[in-house]
Parts: sequence; structure tokens; C-alpha cells
Amino acid sequence: MLRFILGCAFASISSSYNLPDHQPTIEDPFTIPAILSSNKNVQTTGSGVLQLGLKVHDVQLQLTSREMRKRQSFDPLANVINGYTIDSTSNHYSNMQSSVSLGSPSQQVTVIMDTGSSELWVDPNCTNSYSSSQCASFGVYTPSHSSTSQDLGTKFAIQYGTGSVNGEYFTDNLNMGGSPNGIGAARIKAQQFGVANTSTYTTLGIMGVGFGYQLTTNYYNIIDQLYVQGITNSRAFSLDLASIDASQGSVIFGGIDTMKYIGALEKRPIIPYQRAPDRYPRYWIYMTSVGITTPGSSSSAPVTGAGYNQAIFPDSGSTLSQLPTALFNSLLTYFPDAVSQGGGAYTVPCSHRTQAGTIDFGFGNTTIHVSYHEWFWYDGQSCWFGAQSTQSTFLLGVVYDQDNSNVLLAQAANCGTNILAIGTGVNAVPSVTGGCTASSTSSFVKATTSSPKVSTMTTTSKVSSNVSTMTTTSRVSSSSKIPAMSPG
Repeated sequence: MLRFILGCAFASISSSYNLPDHQPTIEDPFTIPAILSSNKNVQTTGSGVLQLGLKVHDVQLQLTSREMRKRQSFDPLANVINGYTIDSTSNHYSNMQSSVSLGSPSQQVTVIMDTGSSELWVDPNCTNSYSSSQCASFGVYTPSHSSTSQDLGTKFAIQYGTGSVNGEYFTDNLNMGGSPNGIGAARIKAQQFGVANTSTYTTLGIMGVGFGYQLTTNYYNIIDQLYVQGITNSRAFSLDLASIDASQGSVIFGGIDTMKYIGALEKRPIIPYQRAPDRYPRYWIYMTSVGITTPGSSSSAPVTGAGYNQAIFPDSGSTLSQLPTALFNSLLTYFPDAVSQGGGAYTVPCSHRTQAGTIDFGFGNTTIHVSYHEWFWYDGQSCWFGAQSTQSTFLLGVVYDQDNSNVLLAQAANCGTNILAIGTGVNAVPSVTGGCTASSTSSFVKATTSSPKVSTMTTTSKVSSNVSTMTTTSRVSSSSKIPAMSPG
């Protein structure tokens, strides 16, 4: 069963940041450059909504624990922006993949969907990847085989927290959608993207869906082009990622699914990048409280104090979660049977996963309750605290509405499908109460007896039993390491 989730929402939290005291309000928005929409280059079916299928991919790495720890340093921030995160203890990583086609005739390639970066690039160097056999199976784009390919003669270079890519910019036709589990199909003409000459530590290319034109690039990226060429009504999208029980998901450009959350959407402003932890245009928002509802309790015990504001980044490209040290240690005290495995990782008895407790994360007036079942990650042998995969982490349904600089949050659920188009203007995202109730969802979504405040997000993202979120016009950064991009 598919659910909306926020992959690695907290994986991008770094305890080393000196966070700004000022919390932005709706009147203090993050502003992005305006661009005009036209239909002159677009061929599309549907009305403002394009849904692409996503697949959760899990790879067993052929590395020793020592090698992995050296490369990871147990810092998801160093890897989230690369479109995947590696579990350093079991040598696994997961990512969300989508297939697109480039050129004339079309050449299909598989790329990672990544909210932590802004550019599309293809053709990683498989020799230098984590898994050369997996890398070779994801398709190759050959410019000389396309009659519509144009070499721009401009180099690009991106340095990620782990790994890097260098290559050359091209333009060509980009075909998206048309899959059995999607809605609509579109062709973007003359989309600019990178073709790698060299790359390290990645098995796939990346489709970045962060802020683009005049913020991180000097050309229209995918999100910009979908709007400029009339495929979507605004620069907004939602992610429907797979839950613990599923391997499929989707991204909905220009739309939301009202049957993937409970209650009303909580609108949270994106932190202006000038005050964001990494001072870079990304999807940063403030988390305002953390608590824990222990098994048998009817209320949440606060773990953080009054006035708490922690910048976090909801990112689709990360599969591990990391909390600031002080917060992590405070939560850990509730589990005295946790055993350190080194490198900041802890295991707990797997019996905790069947207990009716929740970790509770507050965002303004909304509290997201993450069940123990999701909080503790089972890797097939042991149960881990503080390092979770996409399939078993507390994930948020996420909607990214760049044009209004907001993130909308909600308690995730799954009670069917009802996709609505996101419109234009300040209230572009429909203010529709979620169609789910606690009783209408699967047992995977656990409600506390204290009637939790719920916020939902209305875009296409899948929600796990935790949170569904949507972001509008804000820039996002999920890592303390910022890509050193050489724009074309």
C-alpha cells in the first residue's frame, strides 16, 4: 500500500548550526523570481497535473563496515544531497527512482528524484559508483544518437557531500509520464541538463527539483519548465513516496491527493535562505516541539522546552534520519535498553516496534505522531534507533509549492485516491480537509488517544503513518554541504 512520506525529513538536521532566533511569518516570505508561463513548446495530456511513478530501490553495497564508516562518518547530511543515503551499519542505501526519456528518438534513463538539489544530469561513471552492475542497468543517454541534441559547450561541476560529478551541458527533448501508474504525459522541448564525463559514488543520474532559475541556476530547471511550458499551473509538486510496506510511489507535479492525509493542512513558511542554516535556497522549515508518548500513556511528554525552534529540511533523497545531539540524547533516555554500536548508532530490542508508543514532532499548531513501528528500523537482524531507511522511517507526505514559499503539513494516512490540481496565486494549494480519518486508514497509521492535532499536505506525496507535508515557494537545502555548481 502506497503512502505519502517525507523521506529523511530530519536526516538533514545538524546540531552544529547556530540557528537564527527569528522565526519567519507569512508576512516575511522567501521570494523567488517571477517567470512567465506559455504553451508554445509543450505537448501534454491532462489539465495541470503530471504524475510520475517512483520506485524505491535498495542496494546491498560491497564494502566493509570500516570502509563505509570512513565514507559516511554517520552523517546523513553529507549524503542526502546526493540523492541517496547509505546506512553505514548494514551497507544498504535506498533511493526514489523515476524513468524519463531524452532525445529523438527517445533514450530511457533512470534518475533519482531529489528535493535537495536543482539540476538534472545523467550518465554517471559506473566504474566509480558504489555498485557498477546496478549502475549499468539504469540506461545511458548518448547525445550523438539524438537528432534534437545540442551541445551548449559549457561545463558543469557539482560537489556533493559524498561524491561529485563533472560534465557538459546539453539541451534536448525531455519526455515524462505516460506510465500505467501515472497521470498525464508531457514533452519539454530543449530542456537543459548535464551529461556526466566523470562522477564518483553514485549509480544513477539525479533529477533535482529544488529552486532553479536565478536562485541556483541561470536557466529554467525541471520545475520551472513545467510551469513555463504550461504543463502545471504553478511551481508546485508533491511526493508520494513508498511506505514501510511498499516499493512504489509517485511525484505529482502541479497536484495533491486529498486521500493521503487526515484533517486540515498546516501552512508553514519556508525559512528565507538568508537566515537558513546553510544560507542556501532550499526547503527549510522550523520544527517547534518534540515529545514522546510512551506505551500506556494518554498524553505526550515534552522533550523540548518552550520557544523551541529547530530548522529541518524535508528531503526525498535521504533515507536516514539524524537529530541534533542534545535532542537525540534526550529521546534515548526513554530507552535504557539501547546499546551503542559505535559511530552514534544504537540498537534496541525489537519488541519496542510492537509497542503502542509514538515520537511526536510539532510544527506550529500541528503535531505529527510517529509510531514506534516506524521509528525503530529493522534491517533483517537488528532494530536500530536513529538510523532509518525510507521503507521504515517516520516519513512525511510532502508538497513543495515554490510560488508561495510554504510547506503544508498533515498527519499522513491512506484511504484511497483523489488528486486535485494546484492552482495559481496565494492560495494555489486547495484548502481541502483530508479525506481520511484514523479509523479509515490501515493499522499502520496509529492515532493516540489524545486526539492529536493534525496537519496535512495536499500534493501528490505519499504519507506514512507520520506526516504529510507540502512546501510552496521556498528554497530547500538538506545538507550542510552545498553543491558547488558551475552554471551554464
